[in-house]
Amino acid sequence: MRKKTAKRTAAMAAVLMAASVIVSGCGNKGGDSAGGKSGTTAAPASTAAADGGAKETTAAPEARKDAVELELLISDDTLEGGAMATVVAKFNEEHKDKGIQVKMNEIAYADMQTQIQNRAAVGELPALIKLSNFRNYIDYVLPLDGSSLTQDDFLLDVSYEGKIYATSINTTAVGLFINKTAFDAAGVAYPLTEDERWTWDEFVAAVNEVVEKNDNVNTGLVIDHSQQRIGTILYQFGMNYFDPADETRFAFRSEETKKGIDFILDMYKDGGISKASVGAGTENAQDVFKTGTVAAHLAGNWCMNDYTTNITDFEWCPVLMPKEQNAATCLGGNYLYAMDGTGLEEDAIYFLEWFYQPENYTLYCETGNYLPGKTGINPAYTVEGLDIFNMEINNSITQPRYDSSIFTKHTGENVDNIVRDAFDRAIGGELDSDGVMDYVVKEHLGILSNVHE
Repeated sequence: MRKKTAKRTAAMAAVLMAASVIVSGCGNKGGDSAGGKSGTTAAPASTAAADGGAKETTAAPEARKDAVELELLISDDTLEGGAMATVVAKFNEEHKDKGIQVKMNEIAYADMQTQIQNRAAVGELPALIKLSNFRNYIDYVLPLDGSSLTQDDFLLDVSYEGKIYATSINTTAVGLFINKTAFDAAGVAYPLTEDERWTWDEFVAAVNEVVEKNDNVNTGLVIDHSQQRIGTILYQFGMNYFDPADETRFAFRSEETKKGIDFILDMYKDGGISKASVGAGTENAQDVFKTGTVAAHLAGNWCMNDYTTNITDFEWCPVLMPKEQNAATCLGGNYLYAMDGTGLEEDAIYFLEWFYQPENYTLYCETGNYLPGKTGINPAYTVEGLDIFNMEINNSITQPRYDSSIFTKHTGENVDNIVRDAFDRAIGGELDSDGVMDYVVKEHLGILSNVHE
């Protein structure tokens, strides 16, 4: 195991000591261990240019007497359109006579962390993983510095301590969906270009008019029960998590943040534009929007496939989000990476390099309607409106990315839902905006090392 900080190593050791059994159904296929290679044929070799120039891709494997099977642990592929299944089928067809195949193991997202921890404890990790983070498992992730892949290839930060460890398989962006049928019936315009973008007060007036003029629409806006979605609005009001001039100063407490918090909490009061049940997470915003009783939904591009498939009784479309002080969106994404110590490392790198060839990776993005995580890719999407999310990304302030980069440096110091939890309490009447700021600051300072207010 590579050397990490004492805190990191101790925390991981405690987790792994507690994990005593492997989750069922994840045993090895065709070898003497889950990551073990059957037979004795050497893995494809990854080579660098002899003159020290650009890296070459890993050589294609020769035909093997005993087939190697790479397990790819993944969640939600079926729900998101089966993009990975499509690309894996292409890989397996092209390599059916070369002794290397990929088998997807699709499990519930909620089970991913437990399964990875349990399997790490007994040395039975899969060859490949697709997940929304990789740094939580950095002790077991294979460095890719010997491959042809580089940080410059990817839109998200896929490095740790100066080495590339992962690939960003897709990016996500927060954005706004509207009930187009209801807006059109009310004669209310909506922004599709930057110069048409609402202020938040203009947006409130617009959705109130939509509700007033449509008998079947009773709610102006629903927002996912998500810290990222809350944070997007706060960024638009001028919030920072960290001081842009001093990454050790936690700068959440400000007049701009307070104004944003008050604005959001007003949505959930009697007469507000939203529903407290959705704000507190007891109703799912995505499901509520699909009923056709809501004017707008603050969510993200990942809803596109669901809405295309499952909304049939009204028209919808993405539009530009409102702004206050700033136009802002929060980027997220998923990572695809190989695990170390499986015995299949070079085969896994070969698959990753094959996957990110333009033809194969474009197929993945087009099938799942994903925003690319790799540079230089221009998918032809099957649904309209994804250009709106690209506009949000291009016009957003950089503070969300700056804050994300600072949080990344605090690997293992989990602050994921502190803001959301504070808003849950505030919507329930326990906290006002000052109380939210007090709670958020106190919790972050108690968890993040070497950070002050």
